[in-house]
This record gives sequence, C-alpha cells and structure tokens, in this order.
Amino acid sequence: MDLGQMAAIFLGVVLVNNLVLSGFLGICPFLGVSRKIDMAFGMGCAVTFVITVAGAVTWTIMHGILEPLSALLFRDAAGEPIRTGLNVLQYVAFIMVIASMVQLVEMYLKKFFPPLYTALGVFLPLITTNCAIMGACLYIYMKPETQPFINALTYAFGGGIGFTIAIVMMAGIREHLRFSDIPKPLQGAGITLLTAGILALAFGGFAGLGK
Repeated sequence: MDLGQMAAIFLGVVLVNNLVLSGFLGICPFLGVSRKIDMAFGMGCAVTFVITVAGAVTWTIMHGILEPLSALLFRDAAGEPIRTGLNVLQYVAFIMVIASMVQLVEMYLKKFFPPLYTALGVFLPLITTNCAIMGACLYIYMKPETQPFINALTYAFGGGIGFTIAIVMMAGIREHLRFSDIPKPLQGAGITLLTAGILALAFGGFAGLGK
C-alpha cells in the first residue's frame, strides 16, 4: 500500500480533476439540486455512497470475472489469451450495479429521511444515469494507477467527495444570490451557468498541483 500514491489519487480527483468542474460530468444534478445546502449535501452523500460502492463492485467484476473469462475464451493469432474480449459487457454490468446501489439509497432515504427523499424528488432515481458515476467507473478501469483495488477505492471515494464539495459550494453561492441585485437578463439559468463557469475556472487553478 503506497500512501503517497493514494493521497495523490485522492487529491487529484477531488481538486485537480474534479468530475463535475473539470470533467463536466454529472451536470444535471449539480445544477438541479444545488438550490439549498441541505439538499445539495444529501445528494452529495448519496452520490458518494453510490460511486464508492459501484467503483469497488465494478472493479471486482472486471478483474475477477470478465477479464479471466475473456482470457479463457479468446486468443489472438499467436495463441496468447485476450483479456479485453468481453469489455463490451462492462457497460451492462456497470449500469446494473449503479442502478442497484441507487435503489438501496432510495429505500434508505424513504424510510429514515422522508423530507430529504421528497425534496430530492426525480433527481434521486436519476443518479442511475449520473454520468459522473459511470465516468468514474470507466476511469478506474482505464487508468494504470487505479488498477490496484485500494487505489480504485480511493479514486471512487475521492470522486464522490469532489462531487459533494462542488455541489455544496454551488448551493451556498446560490442561496446568497437570492438576496443579490442581479440584472434581469442574467436571472435564473443565466446567473447559475455563469456561477458554474466561474467555479470551474477557480478549480482550474489546482491544475498545477503535484507537478
């Protein structure tokens, strides 16, 4: 276990390569559920749980099932096993895992936090189609530094924390904007998108971190 590498992976996905503000993934819930801080925090916790568990389970499916099965079934012209022959199935597997995790979160919030469940509304089941979660699972499989399981888990958890930080910051700014004198042409979606752009520029300042 390389703690330095784990710290670099965590800080990288939280600040430098934030899935929302640098990768522009998960924009729908980022803009739709960032009107109030408590709602944004609840959504961030839900996404962090789903992305962490989904990252761990999909890593296990890829390295424990699909790659060995592909190597067993497929061989190249030289007779060497092909470990990526069943990669097309990863999307099906990833979507099924993410949808299952979202169902767990829905049932938990409906039973123990009914007001938050009602407040999140349609955005809660839409976590299933949150491209930040799918993107994180695919990045974990593609990046060489996240091939060890512990590094993959660190990346997935950091992705969720980065999403939570971004959406809570956005919610805090939008709560203050309600009391601001905003020019009429910029009210509503205009000032929201402008604020999101400024936040993305601010996080771009972390681009040199670790170099």
